[in-house]
This record gives sequence, C-alpha cells and structure tokens, in this order.
Amino acid sequence: MKGFTTLDYILVVGYLLMIAAIGSSFYKRKSTAKDYFLGGRAMSWLPVGISLVAADLSAITVMGAPAWGFKHNLQLALLSLGYPLMAPIVIKVFVPFYSRLNLYTAYEYLERRFSLPVRVLTSILFQVLRGAHVAIVIYAPSLVINLVTGLPIWQCILFMGGFTTFYTTLGGMKAVIWTDVIQFGVVSSGIFLIFIKAFTQIPGGAVGAFKAAAAAGKLDLINLAADPTQLTTVWSLILGGFVLSMAPVTTDQAIIQRLFTTKSTKDCRQSIIVQSAIIVPIAFTLYLAGVALHLYYQARPGNLSGLTNPDAVMPFFAVHELPAGLSGLIIAAIFGASMAVMSAGINSLTTATTVDFYQRLFRPDASAERLAAVGRVGTAAWGLAMTGLALFAGRLGELVNAYNLISSHISGPLLGIFLLAVLNKRATPGGALIGAGAGLTVVTLVSSLTKWSFFYLGPIGLVVTFVTGHITSLLMSPPPPHKIKGLVLGQGEITSFRDR
Repeated sequence: MKGFTTLDYILVVGYLLMIAAIGSSFYKRKSTAKDYFLGGRAMSWLPVGISLVAADLSAITVMGAPAWGFKHNLQLALLSLGYPLMAPIVIKVFVPFYSRLNLYTAYEYLERRFSLPVRVLTSILFQVLRGAHVAIVIYAPSLVINLVTGLPIWQCILFMGGFTTFYTTLGGMKAVIWTDVIQFGVVSSGIFLIFIKAFTQIPGGAVGAFKAAAAAGKLDLINLAADPTQLTTVWSLILGGFVLSMAPVTTDQAIIQRLFTTKSTKDCRQSIIVQSAIIVPIAFTLYLAGVALHLYYQARPGNLSGLTNPDAVMPFFAVHELPAGLSGLIIAAIFGASMAVMSAGINSLTTATTVDFYQRLFRPDASAERLAAVGRVGTAAWGLAMTGLALFAGRLGELVNAYNLISSHISGPLLGIFLLAVLNKRATPGGALIGAGAGLTVVTLVSSLTKWSFFYLGPIGLVVTFVTGHITSLLMSPPPPHKIKGLVLGQGEITSFRDR
C-alpha cells in the first residue's frame, strides 16, 4: 500500500493556502456590522443555497457517514429526507418573517414577539448547541491529520482551529459563503471519487457487489420495528430527521445568518429549495460509499492493517489506495468540509454574542463600525475557545452521531419556542419560558431513564414545549393585539421590506 506522497502534501497545503487567501480577501478595515455579519445583504440564492448544504458537510458527515455504511447499513441515510419534508413549511411560515424584519439574529425576533429573557435564553441554547458542533467539527479532520502525519491528535486540533479562525476573523460572512461554495465543489468531487474507485474494484462487478452487499445486510434501508430502543427505525429517523432538519433552518443562527444575507425574499426561498434538492442525493452517496468500502476491504482484509479508528476509513482508503494527487484531493476535501462549517459556526457564534449580548445589554448605542470591530475580536475568542473544547470531543462516541446526540436534546425545545411565537397568537413570554423548561426537563428524563433512540428526543421536546407553552399561556393575560401585529402568522400583513 502506498502512503501520502510529496505531491499529496503539496496539494493539501496549496489548497489550505488558497482558501485562507480567498477568505482573507474579503477583509475590509472599515467594515460595518451589515458587511461583516450579513455580507451586505447582497447575496444571491445559488451561493447561499450551496452554503447551506456545505453547513451539513463537515468532516463529521464526510467521514462519519461512510464509516456508518462501512460498519452498519444504509438506514441512517433516511435522516436526510427531513430536508425536503420541512422545506415547504419553512418557506411558507418562517421566510416571510425573517425577510421582513431586517434581523441580525433570529433571537431578535423572539424579543419583539415575547421578551428579552426569551431572546437571551434561546441565544444561549443556540450557543451551547453550535459551540458543541464546532468543537466536533475541529476534532474530526484532526483524525485525518493524525493519520497522514502521525502528529498527536491535540496538535492536529490546534492546527485546524487556529488556521480556520485566522481567515474567518478577517473575512466575515462573505468569506464564509464563498469559501463554502469552493469547498462544496471539492467535497463533492472527493465523495464521488471514493465511491467510483471503491465500487469499480469490487470483485464480480456491479452484480457481484449488489449480491455481496445484500448478503451482508449492508443494503438494509427500512426498519419497521416498533421498538423505540432501536436507534434507526423508520419512525425515529423520519420524525427525528424532520426536527433535526427544520430546527437549524428556523432557529440556528449559523444557518439563518446565511439566509439573512440574501438580497430578496425570492432568493431566500430559492436557497432553501437548493439545499433540499442537493442534500438527499449527497447523503445517500456518502452512505453508499461506506458500503463500497466495506466490500472493497472484504476482498482485501490485509489492506486494513494500520486502521486504528473505523471513523477514519474513508481518508485511510484515500491515503493508501488512491493514486498520488487524488489522495491529496480527498484529504483536502475533508479539511475543506470542516473549515467551511467551523468558519460559519464561529461567525454565527460571534454574531449572537455581539448583537444579543454586547449590543443589546451593554452598548445599545454602539456604531456599526464598532460592532464589526467587536465581532472580529469575538471571532478570534470563539475560535480559541472551540479549539480548546475540541480536545474533549473524542469522548462522544461514533462520529456521525456525535452532534446528533447533542442536537436531539436541545433542538426540539428551541424549535417549540419559535413555533409558539410564529403560529400561536395566544402564546405569552411566560408560557414560552415554562414550555421550554418543560421540554428540556422531559427530554432529559427520557434520555436518562430510558434506552429510547435519541432521535425521538427532538420530537418529544418539540411537542412538550409547544403544548405546555400553549396551556400555560391560557392561564395568563393574552398579549395585546399591537404587540403581535405582523409577528404572528395571520396577524397583520407579511410583506418583505426588501421587496418594497
């Protein structure tokens, strides 16, 4: 088996330098908050839509999904069906509000609809959730650097975190979106190269591959078992996938901030359609690539010598089985995937901290230039903090589900608060807070007292939060009509300020 060659190193280093140069090229010394955080609200639908897809293609997915297919089957791919299921609801219910209200963070809307405490709570929940995600995103490609160079994992983490923080601090949101577009192209190419190379080397050709995969149970897709303790039943994956797909597009600043950069309501809608159309075939290809790798190594078991972590099977294949140059492209793709997600995550965390806390609570009179300067300092600080947290990310189990496990606990209650705000004219600030508290409590109890699939936690948290929030709101004074006008679906005209 070959190893990583000089040509591969040149390609990876050249790629990283190119991304840093492109990201840094968006640096403006006198940027305003609108420029730095929202790209001047001038982005069109295609790059934003691709950027939304790139948000889900970190090394967690690019490495974790093939590793799952390699070890198990295709069942987890059903999670991706949540995206086309949630898209019509998001476009109909949420896009009009987000387009009209001229927001920097989604949590500003919740203060207008409810109160400052609700805004602060949801912003904190987001920061916990996205902070955990960024930490895992930094950890995942560090496994690759360790595989290629032999450097200790902690040194690899420090390298990945520091490098991406550098260009994100300089370039802001435009750097995030345009580097996302480039990295999506590289990641997609790498995924298909791995799949084609492994598939064409399976003994017996396509027919032999199909028979061998079926015999090994690798093509199992639908699990109709009613047992809630089974992780990947069709019920848990569809219900959980719906919440895990919808929650980020409606409540997660890292995703919503991309939508806020679009120049019109139409572009915002089209971006979501692009995301939903692309992500399902990409996800199934990733899991199928894992199945192909299983069959490839099944015929060559000796070639697996040296693989110490199954989560790294895809980069291991790239380094040892692909020709020089192509190996470098695949490793660059994994780096690119994680850099894109980390960059956007750090930027969104900084936006929430700057706007929801620094500006709202301490400096409401701060100038746009001052906010941009604070944002740059915040970006560097968040980057360093998440790099430190990444040192402990390896304790969360299988890579592909590490973030889903955390997200399932928080996404349901967070989405429940937003649905109360948008759909329920009777919902009150106190009802929303009590509902969220009940949702988080029930999710924690279910998680700790049962062995149910954690994919059920999101739907449970959503339902408990919404129902409890509605019932407790009925026991309180209703919000006055002027308070909810234009902030609840059906309560006032919803027209986009951008289209006037």
